Amino acid sequence: MKKLMNICLCMMTSLLMVGCHQERSAVHILCPTGAPSLALVGEYENITKDGNIQLVDGTDQLIAELTKADSEYDIIIAPINLGTQLIAKGQTDYRLQSVLTWGNLYYVGTSQDALEKTGELALFGEGAVPQKIVETVDIQTQLEPHYYSSATLVQQKLLSGQVEVGMLAEPLASATIAKAKQSEMNLSVLVDLQKEYGTQGYPQAAMFVKEGYQNDELFQAIQDFTENNYPDLKEKLESIGIDQLGLPSVDITVASIERQNVHYVEAHQCEDEIKQFLELFNITYSSDMLVS
Repeated sequence: MKKLMNICLCMMTSLLMVGCHQERSAVHILCPTGAPSLALVGEYENITKDGNIQLVDGTDQLIAELTKADSEYDIIIAPINLGTQLIAKGQTDYRLQSVLTWGNLYYVGTSQDALEKTGELALFGEGAVPQKIVETVDIQTQLEPHYYSSATLVQQKLLSGQVEVGMLAEPLASATIAKAKQSEMNLSVLVDLQKEYGTQGYPQAAMFVKEGYQNDELFQAIQDFTENNYPDLKEKLESIGIDQLGLPSVDITVASIERQNVHYVEAHQCEDEIKQFLELFNITYSSDMLVS
């Protein structure tokens, strides 16, 4: 009898261990390329051992999966205004778990004096977050704003000398400054739009999870990585492959990491910042948007 009980106990322990392993392996994440993907670099290897991280360009697939009743993804990282708008309209069962990025927009140009000249201020992101931030901070300048369809076009305008000031997001801002230097052109960051906005910046990329989904171990690991100077960042980027993350180069990404403002903050801890930011998009904040 005692032997039988020991056998049963061993079997139960084994099943519990397997169950825990399967729970961890079930993590499937959908994430945009670029700065938001940096939040996952610290746990990339652990996640992809049994689960997966699908990196995508644009928002079409993010919207499709957020609104799908049977999406395979436990976690979807998306612009906070996009996800909360779907929640407000009752079009998704995902809920806001945390904020991962706090803005990475900068005016890059030839000199501070260029802001006082007449001419064109090259911008991107019309109708989206970049335009909202530009209008909110309202930097004093004589330059006339002109919106282009992509940040790459703004980069081209700067490097060709057609404009003296343009808005870029990191790490493209640092990549543009480095490329200009190769042509003996002097570009630098003139304005940090996050500082002009105030506080710690503005909530941009956020983590949305299926209602009822919990993974405290993963969330804590992401927080530890982003709040402890991104340990072994260069080695991890080289292991993953910088192109896969949609970032320009390992060296530039590492050098610009602080200006990319990747910081994990639980949504419950920054409700005021979320509410203020969503007002720019006429989205009424509710605590029901957050994980319970």
